[in-house]
Amino acid sequence: MNAQTTSPCPPTSGRRRVVIAGGGYAGTTCAVTLANKLSSRDDIEVLIVEPHACQQALSELDLVAVGPPRPEFCELWLTNVFRGTPVTVCYNRIDHIDVDWRVAVLGPRSEAHQQVEYWRLVLATGAVAFVPPVPGLAEHAITMWSVADAQRLQRRIDEQFHLAATLADRAERVRALSFSVVGGGATGVEIVGTMAQMLPKRMRDVGLDPADLHVRLVEGRPEILYDLRKEQRARAVARLRKLGAEIVVGDMVESVDATTIHLASGETLDTSVLVFCGGARPDPHAVSWGLEADSSGRLVCDTMCKASGHDDIYVVGDVAAFRDEKSGRMLPMLAQFAIREAEHTAANIVREFRGQPIVPFEPTMHGEFVSVGPSWGVGWMLGMNVSGVFAIFMKRLTYVLYWFKVGGVRLAWRRTREMLAMQR
Repeated sequence: MNAQTTSPCPPTSGRRRVVIAGGGYAGTTCAVTLANKLSSRDDIEVLIVEPHACQQALSELDLVAVGPPRPEFCELWLTNVFRGTPVTVCYNRIDHIDVDWRVAVLGPRSEAHQQVEYWRLVLATGAVAFVPPVPGLAEHAITMWSVADAQRLQRRIDEQFHLAATLADRAERVRALSFSVVGGGATGVEIVGTMAQMLPKRMRDVGLDPADLHVRLVEGRPEILYDLRKEQRARAVARLRKLGAEIVVGDMVESVDATTIHLASGETLDTSVLVFCGGARPDPHAVSWGLEADSSGRLVCDTMCKASGHDDIYVVGDVAAFRDEKSGRMLPMLAQFAIREAEHTAANIVREFRGQPIVPFEPTMHGEFVSVGPSWGVGWMLGMNVSGVFAIFMKRLTYVLYWFKVGGVRLAWRRTREMLAMQR
């Protein structure tokens, strides 16, 4: 799934070239917005540097992991998105940048490098899963930051179903069907909720007793979903418990082995499958390119989304350390900010090309939604709390709006049908 490839980039045509590093939400949005804003008379070309042929369906990892097997699942094929547009995709990755000569050097260090000149460079390389140095965690836990991760979890669940079907002793079956998720943020809650809602039906379909299933969420802080308001956290907890999930909070994971989670309090939790959803860190390669980074590894940028000290380089999305001037806070790693930063950056690049003054990015958050199972959610919008079916509808609607933004009606309709089919 989504195998990495490399290919040479086309030589420059002599026009001003905008190079976008990364084909995720931010990079794809920036390229599509540029394509829509430029006319055939504009002496400018757009090149995306991205090693993968398709954008991963990160918005639906819980459905991929727990639903029926899907051998391959892409959110967007870049060839489809950019067909008929003035955007070229180079399937490669940046090795380093020569800021003096405005050159991005591509390709693995073991191969011959290719130099790609740029007039403007947009860094949108995203983030990767973060696993803290807890003994045994990296060896025994499945992270949840890619479709490949979700498919690995899907295989592990299926393996445990097969094992449980062969066990005559109920205590052994319960241990075989004990699934734990560490991390009570949005991703962890979504994985646990989808497990608790969908696995009982899958178990009945294969002749297993759902009473043997044990789904657990472990969070070291006193509560889950700290990014949501307190009343919404309580609703999420009530929903998870209604679905039969156990919630363990206020106790840090001290170590992990193949069958057990050891907590700081001394308590031990049996688990046959462990998923870690404890967060992410910005693309570690970007820090090595000589640009200023903060202590978290995000690249420092100004209110225009320009890299500190570099007027020709923009930084957007999860890799950007953008600080909101009004609140003084660093923007969180959320897709909605990545998409808006990318749209704003594309507009500023067009302004620069046409000799117009650029304008600062002013972040606004319109809402946030977390699914607690495929058919129920919590969140807020326009200052109001929402929950239940309406919250999950709004969460799914944000995906549809993104698909429409980058691919029009045809893509939005196709992906909506696929999303609905995954929840049967």
